[in-house]
Amino acid sequence: MLSAKYDLFISHASEDKEEFVRPLAASLMQLGVKTWYDEHSLTMGDSLSASIDKGLQESNYGLVILSPSFLSKPWPEYEFRSLITLETGDRKRILPVWYHVDRRDVLRFSPHLADKYAFDATDKDPFLAALEVLRVAKPEAYAKLYRMHAAEKISVPREKLAPNPMLGPPLTQPQLRRIRFIREALMDVFPQSWNETVISFRRDLPQYRDGEIEVWECITGTYLRVARKFTLGRKRRQGLFKLLIGDTLGTPIPDDPGQPAWVRAASAEFRTELPNE
Repeated sequence: MLSAKYDLFISHASEDKEEFVRPLAASLMQLGVKTWYDEHSLTMGDSLSASIDKGLQESNYGLVILSPSFLSKPWPEYEFRSLITLETGDRKRILPVWYHVDRRDVLRFSPHLADKYAFDATDKDPFLAALEVLRVAKPEAYAKLYRMHAAEKISVPREKLAPNPMLGPPLTQPQLRRIRFIREALMDVFPQSWNETVISFRRDLPQYRDGEIEVWECITGTYLRVARKFTLGRKRRQGLFKLLIGDTLGTPIPDDPGQPAWVRAASAEFRTELPNE
């Protein structure tokens, strides 16, 4: 499954493409989710099971948009049995999204699917639906969302991220104290309100929180040391911060001889294990 060509495919009724599916797919791809959906627009007479089977051969997950148009199509009984079989396997590879339908509508289509967790995207911004899909399909990427935003790798307005209602349980006091240090240390290059900072870390699944805080601590420690050692001005401090964030997202800090001394020092410092004595 890890070698799949796509992270997910979107199975949907053709009537929903322009209004919802296209902006949803655009948001997913903006978040770094490799998405396949053009060939999974279902019209009258198409085979639902064949579409899903084909999509799952090349994707890790199948996103199924359950809408009035989708549910009103006369799918034969055997067509959605394959969907149920896939959903009840050890791997939960089918991710249902409700779009202008409720549990009663889905219950009439498939009692099994009606009991499965689904994101209700009715009257919601497609970007919020994409965030929920990202959290399930690529939780490790979801945990990097705050860093991606800081590195400007996603052109998402802050107001779209900040009110995101998908918050996990409260952070622990030790976690909050670590986050406070990070925020205060980086305030001049990455100004965030306390509320924005807390919400950004509460979005992470609990099992990813400490790891993500640790990454930010590494960024902060290197930033403080290099900025102080070379007495960097504001513009270079901002550049240093972007380099450090980018390194954690897969773009290594350059260390060739032609780079300024502070850049080479940041590259070395970021990879050096601290002495334990």
